[in-house]
Amino acid sequence: MVGMEWLRRHSLEVQFWGYETGNIIASITGAGGLRAFADSFVEASRSTGFAPVATMLWLARNHPETFATLGVMTIVIVAFPLSAAVHRRIGARAAEAVNALAVPPALALLGFAVARNANLFTVAACAFVVGSCLLRGAGHLPLLLKLGGLALTFGGLALAGAGVMVLAASLFGAGALGVALSAATFLSGVFVAGAGLLTYRGGCFALSEAAAAGAPAAGGSLSRLLSPQGRIAGMLARRLDPAVDRAIRHLVNPGLFWVPQRTKDTRPFRTSMLARLPWRLLTGALALATGTAAGVCFALANLLWAVGDVAIGALDPPPEPRARGAATPKRVGTRPA
Repeated sequence: MVGMEWLRRHSLEVQFWGYETGNIIASITGAGGLRAFADSFVEASRSTGFAPVATMLWLARNHPETFATLGVMTIVIVAFPLSAAVHRRIGARAAEAVNALAVPPALALLGFAVARNANLFTVAACAFVVGSCLLRGAGHLPLLLKLGGLALTFGGLALAGAGVMVLAASLFGAGALGVALSAATFLSGVFVAGAGLLTYRGGCFALSEAAAAGAPAAGGSLSRLLSPQGRIAGMLARRLDPAVDRAIRHLVNPGLFWVPQRTKDTRPFRTSMLARLPWRLLTGALALATGTAAGVCFALANLLWAVGDVAIGALDPPPEPRARGAATPKRVGTRPA
């Protein structure tokens, strides 16, 4: 299947443009939709005489959702493509430095959104961008899988909270459709949070492999702090790993009742896709059906997130081909897929 092979080869790029563009659109949803976002920016520019710094400060005081959205756009549009360009021209070390420099602004943006009580759609988008920034360095520092998973879990919980807020604020209108959209958004956030915990557990496995291989702590102070032998890894292993493991065993895995057990056991990336994709499609369809400006934005965000989910699902290796005419082997000890 040529299409699946292409998607598998280009999965990281498709994930980037799907998830990160979706995060921008979700943050615009929190600002009230594209029209409201543009109006607030125009109002800020006129109030400050079109002075860029003063405009940003005015937005931070009066329209935190718009300010945070502009921050998300800056990180996504500048930091990540810049990292890829630096990797091509200079090398992996320089690209890692660019990724590392993106983490503090992303964390500061998330802190700002929380402190200013920004719309929870915007808070979720900021948390997802923090997760993306952390996960991009996980290839060399597996502890970042854990930290990125926590950021994704927080973003999922914020998205679930946004589902409750939908009813209280009537962002997408009232009536039965608003109730259905609220429930779908809540469930979408819950399962995204669960997928974040699965990412955290993936970090546990990666750290165990790195420790077993005797990976030495790198030379820099930050690298030593984030190494498998560092303080943060030890603290998380003692205090958080057992709780995450219990949550996955008793809540996340049983909650994925529509995913066959064989898939959960053997195809982790497809499991991650199936945990989120149905809720993305349902929530997007309901948001579009509201006919509101915010609804159209949120529908587009869910569509783009779904593209990222499909790209993740393609990362599992293809099944082993059987010889033509060979009998189908009986499955022993597993449920039918």
